[in-house]
Amino acid sequence: MKINEKVKGFLQEEGRSNVLATTDKSGKVNLAVFGSLALADDETVVVMVGDNRTHSNLRENPFATCLVTLHGKTGMQQEGCRIYLKVRSMEDEGMMFDEIKGKVRAKVGDAAEMLKHLVWFDIEEVRPILDMGQGV
Repeated sequence: MKINEKVKGFLQEEGRSNVLATTDKSGKVNLAVFGSLALADDETVVVMVGDNRTHSNLRENPFATCLVTLHGKTGMQQEGCRIYLKVRSMEDEGMMFDEIKGKVRAKVGDAAEMLKHLVWFDIEEVRPILDMGQGV
């Protein structure tokens, strides 16, 4: 699915929050906050993960949902979107891996060393945070 300019804006906003939901093969849910989520193109997002529940879940079940929220508004005025994703591929090295990890390192320093995997997601669907048929 190709995203529109409004969703692109949400994904490029500095200081946004990204909460990624994944499930294992039995359906047990995990939520995690990620600063490394980035738009690769109009149909793809990437995120760097460590050797953690998120990575383990994505190896068992390729589907995930990301809640992207912008700060400053609350309740019914909350801005952002829900992005429904499917893993395309995962890599542990390469040019894009090094580039994204370098950007994360510039923001968080040595904490970036915990990141071991670059996950490529296809965007399958996008919905508003509060869906009242208005679209995004």
